[in-house]
Amino acid sequence: MQKAIDVSKWNGDIDYTGVKSIGINNVIIQCGYGMESNQKDPYFDKNYRKAKKNKMRVGVYHYSYAKSVNEARKEANTCLKWIKGKDLDLPIYIDMEEENLTYLGKEILTKIAIEFCKVIEKSGYTAGVYANANWFKNYLNYNKIKKNYSIWLAQYGDKKDFSCDIWQYTSQGKIRKNASNFDMNYIYKNPAIYVTVKKKTGLYKYGYRDYITGTSKVKRTVEKGTKLKWIYDDMYGWSKVQYQGKDYFVTNSVLNRSSLSTFPKEVLKKDTKVYVIKNNKIKKSKVLRKGKKVTLVCTFENGKFKGYDYLSSGINRYLRK
Repeated sequence: MQKAIDVSKWNGDIDYTGVKSIGINNVIIQCGYGMESNQKDPYFDKNYRKAKKNKMRVGVYHYSYAKSVNEARKEANTCLKWIKGKDLDLPIYIDMEEENLTYLGKEILTKIAIEFCKVIEKSGYTAGVYANANWFKNYLNYNKIKKNYSIWLAQYGDKKDFSCDIWQYTSQGKIRKNASNFDMNYIYKNPAIYVTVKKKTGLYKYGYRDYITGTSKVKRTVEKGTKLKWIYDDMYGWSKVQYQGKDYFVTNSVLNRSSLSTFPKEVLKKDTKVYVIKNNKIKKSKVLRKGKKVTLVCTFENGKFKGYDYLSSGINRYLRK
């Protein structure tokens, strides 16, 4: 179990170094409210930059005033504009607590929350719903939401009435004596992060390609728009993912998620002997001259060519020992 704070403009300028110093590594930041561009939280970008600089995991919440499914869709799209280019580690939550909307009733409010989440997930992010215990009891269909989305529960005290991924248990948290209060949360489990593929693509056994001897080749193919559970980025252009309960690797270039690593590029520092690959077979050896620009697609981890680098340059493919 980990701790998190959630913040907005009302918290002012936050000392994230101080937050980290007391063992809090997670923050959920308000990006704004409503569906108009001028409703963005003025501290959102600053909070995001400072949190990332301090290597904190970041999630986002959006305060909702939506009165209909159509307005929920607009709010979600506004939220997506505000977070464009940002790398999120925790879900994007719709904040459902506006008392002036309770007259809409449980069915409509649940539809509003779910529509927001659907739009968010179509863009490759993980979505969830924030609400207090009263809302989950009387104004939202908790079971319907929990079936597909992350639950962030606000209920102050030493016990909670609902199972949840994140529990906001107090609004009186402090990072140091005499400091302003923060909302404090327990993260019971890391909410799953999902990504979608941008085109029909192959899933590999390992985080490298080996069409030559077959130690890592495409195990199955998925269609454009397929949702995968994202595990981690290996920082060399590949991500480990889960699909239908099984682990695979996929190239980051086909994933609908920002800030993932790309294949490393290099300029050869000396003449380098390589083996030319054509039709997935080694044809001949060749010397690439000093100064040649290449891309490191992967390094073989198994088989006959374990330790060899798989290079590309334009349409050409090479192996380098």
